[in-house]
Amino acid sequence: MPFLDVMPALRHQWLVTVMGLLATAALAWGATVVSPPVYTARALVLLVPSEQAVGEGGNPFLALSGLDLPARVVVAYYESDVAQARFTSGSSDAEYVVAIEESTRGPVISVDVTDASPQSTLETLDLLTASIPVELQRLQDEVDVPQDSIVSTLVLAKDEEAEADNSGTVRMLIAAVGAGLVVTGVVAVALDGILRSRRTRKREPVTGPPVIGPLPAELRLSEPAGRFPPSVPPQWSNPPRDTRERHPDDVPAKASRAETR
Repeated sequence: MPFLDVMPALRHQWLVTVMGLLATAALAWGATVVSPPVYTARALVLLVPSEQAVGEGGNPFLALSGLDLPARVVVAYYESDVAQARFTSGSSDAEYVVAIEESTRGPVISVDVTDASPQSTLETLDLLTASIPVELQRLQDEVDVPQDSIVSTLVLAKDEEAEADNSGTVRMLIAAVGAGLVVTGVVAVALDGILRSRRTRKREPVTGPPVIGPLPAELRLSEPAGRFPPSVPPQWSNPPRDTRERHPDDVPAKASRAETR
């Protein structure tokens, strides 16, 4: 739709424009209600090797290469439906993702929580972060891991404040405003085109077969000579001989004149 056609139509159909802008504002408000901002928080948990793997006087950070598999086992538990129902039961809007932190090469578990309020987000994050060492200990107890071979955890980082995420709200707001403006422009252009077409048809003269009326008196031709008007029958001054009728009184007179001769 050309921009030059939209602006005049919006100006001419100002009532449609005003109503469309009001409807667009209502859609924008509805988008913020349907998709409110959410809050996110994040924590990083490191798996620490056992005393046996480190050795006396060793550095535990130099023995992290073999802990990738235990970290993935822990992550698999948090991806299960049982864990999802357990850690999101306190809030219907709570969501979390527990995964291996791909930005590092060590056994680092990332915990990302999303919820509708900052307080509930931080509460769910604290619950998940505190449960990781407990679940790791439970998994090791189930396979009877010796005490000196038990893997422990270390919290590397955890958010103390939840951060607002408005990306979903902004997307919905842009979609609602764009749809409202497009519909307003289309309706205004269509209505303006219909009204202009009607006005054009009213101004055009009515075309049809020509109507021939009586000619003006000054343009009428006189009757040709020797012709009579149709209302006056012709009268012959000298009818033809074969059609002439004889009077009965003329017959004896003509006969006597013939005898005298």
